[in-house]
Amino acid sequence: MMLGLVGLLLKQQQNFLDDASIRRANALANGLSYSSSSWVLANDVVGLGEILQGYTDTPNLDRAFVLNNQGEVLASTHPQEVGLFVSDNLSLALLTKSPVPQVLIANSNIIDVAAPIIVDKRKIGWIRVELNQQTTHAALHLVLLNSLGFIAITALIVLIISTLLAKGMTRRLRQLISIAQQCASGNRSVRANVQHCDEIDDLAQNINFMLDTLTHSEQQLDRLNHVYAAWTDSVAAIVRATDESTLLNRICEILVEKIDFRVVFMSITDNDNEWVHVVASSDWQSPYLKGLQISPACPKTQKATGVIIRKQGADTLLIEAAHAESIGSLADFPLTRSGKIIGSISVCSKEINYFSPDIIMLLNGLAADVSFALDNFDHEQQRQQAETELTLAASVFEHSQEGIFITDADKIIVRVNNAFSLLTGYQAEEIIGCPHYHQLPVFEQQDLYFYQSVWDQVDTQGYWQGEIINSRKNGSNYIEWLTITRVIDKNAQTTHYVGIFVDITDHKLSEERIHKLAFYDVLTQLPNRRLLIERLRSALVDSQRSHNYGVLMFMDLDRFKILNDTHGHDLGDQLLIEVSQRITHCIREQDTVARLGGDEFVILLEELAGNSETATLLAQRIGNKILHALSQPYMLHHVNLHGHLLPIEHHASASIGLKLFQGTHISSDDLLKQADMAMYQAKEAGRNTLRIFDPEMQFKLNQRALLEADIRAAMQDNQFHLNYQVQVNAASEAIGAEVLLRWKHPLRGFVSPAEFIPLAEESGLISALGLWVLRESCKTLAAWAKRPATQHLILAVNVSAKQFISDNFVEQVKAILNETHINPKLLKLEITESIIVANVEQIINIMNTLRELGISFSMDDFGTGYSSLSYLQRLPLSQLKIDQSFVRNLTDNNNDTAIIRTILALGKSLAINVIAEGVETQQQHDYLLSSGCEFFQGYLFGKPELLPFFEQRFMTHPINSAN
Repeated sequence: MMLGLVGLLLKQQQNFLDDASIRRANALANGLSYSSSSWVLANDVVGLGEILQGYTDTPNLDRAFVLNNQGEVLASTHPQEVGLFVSDNLSLALLTKSPVPQVLIANSNIIDVAAPIIVDKRKIGWIRVELNQQTTHAALHLVLLNSLGFIAITALIVLIISTLLAKGMTRRLRQLISIAQQCASGNRSVRANVQHCDEIDDLAQNINFMLDTLTHSEQQLDRLNHVYAAWTDSVAAIVRATDESTLLNRICEILVEKIDFRVVFMSITDNDNEWVHVVASSDWQSPYLKGLQISPACPKTQKATGVIIRKQGADTLLIEAAHAESIGSLADFPLTRSGKIIGSISVCSKEINYFSPDIIMLLNGLAADVSFALDNFDHEQQRQQAETELTLAASVFEHSQEGIFITDADKIIVRVNNAFSLLTGYQAEEIIGCPHYHQLPVFEQQDLYFYQSVWDQVDTQGYWQGEIINSRKNGSNYIEWLTITRVIDKNAQTTHYVGIFVDITDHKLSEERIHKLAFYDVLTQLPNRRLLIERLRSALVDSQRSHNYGVLMFMDLDRFKILNDTHGHDLGDQLLIEVSQRITHCIREQDTVARLGGDEFVILLEELAGNSETATLLAQRIGNKILHALSQPYMLHHVNLHGHLLPIEHHASASIGLKLFQGTHISSDDLLKQADMAMYQAKEAGRNTLRIFDPEMQFKLNQRALLEADIRAAMQDNQFHLNYQVQVNAASEAIGAEVLLRWKHPLRGFVSPAEFIPLAEESGLISALGLWVLRESCKTLAAWAKRPATQHLILAVNVSAKQFISDNFVEQVKAILNETHINPKLLKLEITESIIVANVEQIINIMNTLRELGISFSMDDFGTGYSSLSYLQRLPLSQLKIDQSFVRNLTDNNNDTAIIRTILALGKSLAINVIAEGVETQQQHDYLLSSGCEFFQGYLFGKPELLPFFEQRFMTHPINSAN
């Protein structure tokens, strides 16, 4: 009876497993039929192979392959079968059967099913799936053997103790029989009660264990069937999908409908791979999703999806936040695009430990199909984009304002656009089928060799562009800018050539006009400075290569300004034109004459000779020839007030500076400067002469340039300081001091004021430097005003001509007075005669304005310049200073003595006090004092010294101070 019971249970279980395997095989075959239909229709063997290879890990799958209607194996999980034709009877019979699912073999060893591949109600092939039953039946046999063993043991025990336990055993065995009958009728929830520790209870426990195993197997199989069903429906949705978002949301819904998941959602990273965003869900109102923010790079948010992307693989994690949603387990399956993980499918189950290895494998397969669909969407988008680009390219081709032609690989024109016809005059039907039209016209400028070189470059480099001269249909010539590009296929073979051109005739004419304006002097049509510099640089490079000497001449017309001022610019222009023509006739064709502006010309003589002596001699000859030509009379024409043209004979001359060059060790700018300096030497030598550049003069200029740079640095680095030299009255009492600017350079040491002050004036730095001196002096007066011993002292500050006549000098002085709050009567400005001679009226106005503020003035170095009593009496001067050059030779030179007496007498007559500077001996002091001089300055009374030393010495000898 027990053997029968076990056999009945095993038989029933075997039938159930066989039916489940058949359903599973049919589901797999139908799913493959959906997913492979488009590939079979396209005869894409590679795509079919990729689909089948995704199923190779399916449990118990022996083989799956795709047949076309001719019996050819298009794809198989056994790659060696691809391309073969089936010859077995089952397959041959299958080809003739109606297009409905077929069960070919169903036994204890194998399940073999077939599903037709239908497209538009037309069968285009078959899918065959073979599942191995050996594993399943081996498990049943093992259960059978275990059961038989238990039955044998039980029977033996029953036989021994049956007489003792017949009644109890019979009741308990009947219970077991009842359980077996209920299980056979489909009730898997019944279990045997285990109350004793005997053999029947052991049998009951084994039956319970068998029922538990059977129930678990059925549940797992049921789960797999639901996953297969969801996969099949998802594949069908993928085949019909036209929109990515709709598809992803539909698959989420299918998974919930078929598998009864709690929630399913799909997440994809943003463009920066910074955050993961949910893009599809079965329940958008899920509280779990609403606050979900996931970053693959942020540990705090690395939930399952983040781990998927970070680890680049599948993972299964419990989410603490999911407890409120009654989620027992959660799994994520990676989604890819072009082989790169970009997100995941997240499925949440109510059951704990729901995701077995088989289910994970199937859901991974589903995720792979979704990834495949995403790639297909990308491919479709790329295809549509390519179509759009082709449409745009066609529109651009037809509507472009540039002429376009396309040839085949043999350079036969196959297409032209409308602009081509407008630019050339040839209609499309006239030119299509002809060789490339640039092979037809041949000009002197562009022979066949030129065209051959163009095509050679196109074939070797892939493109050519440049200017060519072409001919229209009506025979007129035009200049075009042409670009030819070679088009190649994936095998690097030429398929077409594309030419694009524009008519640049008008542009070239405009370019020539602009070139003339940019590189040539408008008046004389000679090269200007810009073109000269280019040619000069080229000449330097050529001389470096050839080792020949060249010469640069800088020429300036003598007294040209007089002609302009007396007769007007019209005659000046006539003279410049005639001069340019005469110079041009004196030089070789390869030489250059340029006009820099005004009456300045530069002559560039290239490649004169291989040694400097010969080159210099030749240059001198050409220079003298130019001087002679320019010294000849000019017949200019002047229009008088009555409109009559009157001839005027004019004589002119020029001064020329000459600089030899060879090589690139000197720049073009330096070369021009040196030739310019030589020209000024020629002017100083008497005009109408030629001079060669003197390196000693260049050295001096370089030193001046370095000194100017040092002055700028000294102003920034506070290298300048002030010295104070006392001024006394006739009683040798201090009345004030003169502020003297001094400079101690860190390398040069003390630099003489006679060296740096003139340079500061020339460079324009004197204004800033003088302003600093004035401000520091006023600060000193402000400090002295707080001390009784110094509050009466007057400071004399030297002011340069440029600083004094600057537009804002008066405002600067007022600002310093307001800033320091000094008594203006204690400030005395020393000016030189050169200031007054430059602009008398302006100087008088400035002095009067400052005098109204209380500032006094002293004329420094009086008697060394041009002094005029007519303006001297108009100046608001309070003091004249006798220059130290007169004081130095006072006792030895009668002329100096006379000058000093004259200055003293002049000061007395004009009521202006006089101070003598440079007093170094008692003899000089006594003579000046006896002659009527009342104020003195010099080494006899004190050397110039820094303010702390000056103040210290002054404080220690207060008796020398006069109030």
